[in-house]
Amino acid sequence: MFRDPVLFISCGIFKEEIEYLIREKKFPHRVIFLDAALHVNFDRLKASLVDALEKNRAEGAAIKVLYGHCHPEIMDLLKRYGAEKLRAGNCLEAFVGHEEVVRLNQEATSFFLSAGWINNWEKMFEAGKKDFDFDFRSMFKQYKRILVFDTGVIPLDEERVRRFSEFTGLPVERMSITLDHFLGLVKSL
Repeated sequence: MFRDPVLFISCGIFKEEIEYLIREKKFPHRVIFLDAALHVNFDRLKASLVDALEKNRAEGAAIKVLYGHCHPEIMDLLKRYGAEKLRAGNCLEAFVGHEEVVRLNQEATSFFLSAGWINNWEKMFEAGKKDFDFDFRSMFKQYKRILVFDTGVIPLDEERVRRFSEFTGLPVERMSITLDHFLGLVKSL
C-alpha cells in the first residue's frame, strides 16, 4: 500500500478549507486536525502538538504543520521533530498575507477572523474562560471593526455573527477572499 511521504498536522481552524481543497483534488496529503480552541491555552496546545508529532514521526513521513506562531515555543518544538511550519504569523495571515492584514488594519483598526473562527468563537471563548476566567470583552476596546475573511467554503452562521457583534460592541464586516494565498503557502512547505 502506498504511504504518502508527507503528513500535515493542522489547526482545526483550517479543517473546512482543507477538506474543500481535498475534494477539489488540490490537497493530496494526509492531515491530522487538532482542536482549534487549543490556542487559548498554551499548555494544552503544546501537549497536543507534541503528542501528534510523537505519534507520527516514527513512520518517517515529512511532517508539515499548519499553524501560525500560536505558541511561544512552536519553532523550537518543530525543530526538535524536524517539522516545517506554515510561513504565516497566524491563521488570518495564512489566508491573505501579512501585507494585506497590515493594509486592512490601516483602513480601520481591525480584529480579523475567518468564517471558521467566527462560527466557533463561543466554544473558543468558553474554553479560555474555563481555563483562565478571562473577560474576553476587554480584548476588543481598541478595535473599530471585526473583519471576517470569507472564502465561501464555510457558510457564516448569521446568528453567531450577530451575537459576536453584540458581544464585542463592534460592527462585523465581510471580505470575500479566495484560497489561493493559503494554498500557495501550503504548497511552498
